[in-house]
Amino acid sequence: MPLFNEKDECSLVEALKMYIPDVEELLNPPVVEAEIIAAESLIGFQFPYEFRKLYMKHNGEGEQVMGVMAGFRWITLQSVTGTWKWRQDLPYDIISGKPDAVKEGGYKKGWIPFAEDGGNSLLIMDLEPGAKGSYSQIISLDRNTNISYVIAESFGQFIESIVSELRTGDLNPTDMEEVIYVHRKRGHLFDDLPKLTNMQNKQNSLTPVSGFWAEYFEDKLEEGCISTEMLIKQKRVFIGPELAEKHGVVPLGLLTRMPNLKELIIHTGNIANYDVLKQLPGLTELVIGGASFTESDLEHLVYLEDLRELTLARLSLKDVHKLKDLKKLKSLRLFRMDSINSKTIGALVNLTELSLEELEAGDLSYISNLKQLKKLELKKVEISGFTFMKDLKNLTIFRTDRRATDESDMAALGELRKLEEFNYPVGDLSVFQNCLSLREIGVNAQKFSGLADISRCNLRGITIFEATSEEHAKSIVAEFSKYFNLNSYEWSAL
Repeated sequence: MPLFNEKDECSLVEALKMYIPDVEELLNPPVVEAEIIAAESLIGFQFPYEFRKLYMKHNGEGEQVMGVMAGFRWITLQSVTGTWKWRQDLPYDIISGKPDAVKEGGYKKGWIPFAEDGGNSLLIMDLEPGAKGSYSQIISLDRNTNISYVIAESFGQFIESIVSELRTGDLNPTDMEEVIYVHRKRGHLFDDLPKLTNMQNKQNSLTPVSGFWAEYFEDKLEEGCISTEMLIKQKRVFIGPELAEKHGVVPLGLLTRMPNLKELIIHTGNIANYDVLKQLPGLTELVIGGASFTESDLEHLVYLEDLRELTLARLSLKDVHKLKDLKKLKSLRLFRMDSINSKTIGALVNLTELSLEELEAGDLSYISNLKQLKKLELKKVEISGFTFMKDLKNLTIFRTDRRATDESDMAALGELRKLEEFNYPVGDLSVFQNCLSLREIGVNAQKFSGLADISRCNLRGITIFEATSEEHAKSIVAEFSKYFNLNSYEWSAL
């Protein structure tokens, strides 16, 4: 049902007339379009048509009617901008009651307050929704919790719900001498949010826990139970070895009751079944370091459609090509994966960051397939040469703690024009004379040349390898300082 009909009558006002015949005289007079445009210019977002038109009919409530917006006071356009401006700098740590529907963290510029309850809680029209939210959705900003719920999918839908409740009597205007107060029969709107947002469990419901989870949430339990509200707040879970071994097998089922879980770290082999991971589609970061995770468990990770960062440590896996189906996976760290067939890493062409640590990495030629790679770290990994890097045109950071067996092909690195950091004991610096984005570089203190050739670069930091003493390192810094304004330097053995 549209907010305005063919006669330009407002459905909200018409519904109020059932109880308050002269409501149009009691509401504030309209604003002009120039005031709307000024507010939009200040906030940086254009208001939806129905929101604009409503304020061009009535500029909020007057002094003789209160609670038009489902028991909340409908504020003037001047209060909209004033409240918006004041809230920008307040410390918030918002959690979305519905995964990825509301952007989390601080107050967003696209959050337009239009109603308040007199106690510092607001109704917000959200013009900057989360990935799974909808434009102009109505969300809660509750003084009693940092969880924000989606109350309606749009401003128009929210007005429709008010009209419906007025007609059913769930919203009841009552004449209280000088003011007509529109109140909800079920109390404050925010007390009813679990039902309005189709939550399966009410916010104050409790889940019994025992073993590992009882100790993990020890200071948050109520008579051996954890509240749904507390589970909703969990963004990060760390399952460490000591606590896990103390309690034996750790069941992962409780994780499915944490809709806002983004980061999961498992550093234990005491996990009986990893198929619960399939029910955690909102995960963006995952660390698995336990021998109980097997090759077949990689199938579960394919369901993590939002996963962006993955670390696999000390696992007996041979083939990781299945990870190619994780389209959003950008960062992969493999640590002490002794049995892995490193060539299968070459199938993960969407990676922008790769870290290989303490494993048999092979000849590294497969890395040349990763054309989108921006950051590459090789720690305690044998490097035969640098040919594998010549096609990594997007590479910005390279770090290693090992010398290459053969440095004769380093000239190919000069084609990496986006390179910003190259942490390796470079001897012939002239290789990088055309890498004008270079900001940090490693240098071989025993033999380096071509310093003047890279003078067009804007170096800010150097790492000095194989210096015989601190004085030797300082002498290298002095040489570089003739050409660059260095902010820092490190002295490192290799």
